[in-house]
Amino acid sequence: MSDNDTITFGQTLLRTWSRFNVDALLRLNTAGEKNIPDKGPLLIAANHASSLDAPVLSYFLPPTTWYVGPGDFKLIFPSNLIVKWSRTIRVKRANSLELEGLRRMIDVLKKGGMLLIFPEGGTWEKPLHQAKEGVAYLSMVTQTPILPVGIGGAYGTWSEVFRLKRPMISVKFGEVIPPVPQVAHAHRNAVLENATRDLMDRIYRLLPGPDQKRYDELARRQYDLYTEIWRGDVPQMVDLPGRTALGELIQKPNLLNPFVRNAGLPIDPLRFHGRRFPVGALQLAVKSLKNTRQPSLQEYLEYRLGSDKTTAIQFALDALQQIANTEGVTGISLKPVWR
Repeated sequence: MSDNDTITFGQTLLRTWSRFNVDALLRLNTAGEKNIPDKGPLLIAANHASSLDAPVLSYFLPPTTWYVGPGDFKLIFPSNLIVKWSRTIRVKRANSLELEGLRRMIDVLKKGGMLLIFPEGGTWEKPLHQAKEGVAYLSMVTQTPILPVGIGGAYGTWSEVFRLKRPMISVKFGEVIPPVPQVAHAHRNAVLENATRDLMDRIYRLLPGPDQKRYDELARRQYDLYTEIWRGDVPQMVDLPGRTALGELIQKPNLLNPFVRNAGLPIDPLRFHGRRFPVGALQLAVKSLKNTRQPSLQEYLEYRLGSDKTTAIQFALDALQQIANTEGVTGISLKPVWR
């Protein structure tokens, strides 16, 4: 019996606990379950807007399914136990060339296993089509078919879960897509790009209208940031270099929250917008962000926002640090906007 067939006691306990919580805390509106194959190899690819997504999908998938999860932050309870007991391959998302995780995923598929992976690479707020090509690549090199899944209603619903409101989550399974064809190396990039775009188009069509609208809005959204400083009790607007990139970062809760929830950084001036904070709080926030190694700020942001925006954010943080060290400045307020 292979590792793909063996189910441990911890995995059985976790699955029972997960199904109980899904039944107790959520309402599910489902369609297309008949499209889930009885056996692998299979790549399951879904949109990813919430940490609820994996537990919800585990409700429907075979207990032998493997999951791809985050490996670039220290996990907190109960996530640490979930990853420990589940069949999760943790990958360092800040390093697109992490070979160990890639080898494990390929091994699972070549042994006939099922693997759940989120093409968006994480839950941070972004257009649906800003997806990574990992699913298409795995499908190509292992000749594995792909099951697209659309999950609706999960974004921002944890507050309802905690209030026992039992939010409605939509889960729709599409038709299985044949493996991405193997082509000559010179044509590989174009084929992977087209396959990824096609996959995300299929996932988009599986989503309910409000979720499609949210993704469309994220694609159009433009960010900005207004910075107000005080000298004594007199406020003054200042222009901040890199303000649009920093404004994008601090207006995306799922992008910013890991620095607080997982790394425990004191960054309140970046989280609570429009409030006046003493310069000491700003100095501490900027220093904490720039010195964090869980992972490095640059690696984290480059994976999620790209190198240009990451550089701009670094400029903005340097400017904020300089403002905080300016004699006579007593307070600061960040007011991000989008249009």
